[in-house]
Amino acid sequence: MVLKLLLLFLLAISLKAHQTGLSYINIVESSDAKIEVIYKKPLSDTRGEDISVRYPQKCSEVSRAPLLIENGFIINKYKLWCQKEGLQNERVWVEGLVSSDRGVLIRYEKGAFIIKSLLRATTPFIYINKKSSNFDLFVEYLQLGVFHIWSGYDHLLFVLSLLLLAKNLRKVLYAISAFTLSHSITLACGILGIISIGVPFIESMIALSIIFLARELMIDTPSFTKNHLGAVAFIFGLLHGFGFSTALKDIGLPQDEIPLSLFSFNVGIELGQIVFIVAVSTLLYLLQKYILKKEYNLKPILGLFIGVTASFWFIQRVMSF
Repeated sequence: MVLKLLLLFLLAISLKAHQTGLSYINIVESSDAKIEVIYKKPLSDTRGEDISVRYPQKCSEVSRAPLLIENGFIINKYKLWCQKEGLQNERVWVEGLVSSDRGVLIRYEKGAFIIKSLLRATTPFIYINKKSSNFDLFVEYLQLGVFHIWSGYDHLLFVLSLLLLAKNLRKVLYAISAFTLSHSITLACGILGIISIGVPFIESMIALSIIFLARELMIDTPSFTKNHLGAVAFIFGLLHGFGFSTALKDIGLPQDEIPLSLFSFNVGIELGQIVFIVAVSTLLYLLQKYILKKEYNLKPILGLFIGVTASFWFIQRVMSF
């Protein structure tokens, strides 16, 4: 019964499949104080309708474009007039955020002046009066990296598969290190435009890589993958890195701080990955020791669940070509 409940829980979260859960606000103010706002919220964000963007009382809406739905986002475009002073030295805030929300990434631009911030329930506002420090930028993209890996269920299932296939701690560390190295390479290549591959193709191949590992979990015979797990993790990690770069492109990078934001986003991914590995390892250990019999093999059951879920993603993504 406990095992069934665990599988149902994993299935429930997996069907969301790789959503950042972030909303985006891009504010561009011209030299004559005309303000254009683009507000993007995910279609999957069930609390999106409860979130409101607020501006100073002096601001009034001039015009609003029809709602658009594009790439999984509901897009609001409108123009504001905030008197001749504009939004400089003013506060913009968001109402309706709760602690479980991923937050709202806000970006303000006026000429060469650019400021960005991740608004959360604890800090739901931004003052348009200073440029973000390097430390603030590092922390923001570190958080984005952690949130992305925790909500990227396809990546997490791949890491879970590596964890289950590794026979000991040394092999776990070797496989995860290889995966980290390879996806860091292609993350940088994708962001810097060195290599460009279509998003539907990459997402489909990521799902296929999970299916491949799921099959390995369901068979009990030696194989190349089990004997050379680090090499396989490195090869498939190259695909996952392009998936990470796609997400980071959607979030956006400050053009004057690309190396710092890229580095901190990647560090966030690794921290989130480490926390996931520790949590799952502890859960599986307790499950095996205190609930299941020691001789009970959990791998084929989890392999079946992982394979079915990844197959659903693969079909869904191929159909979107």
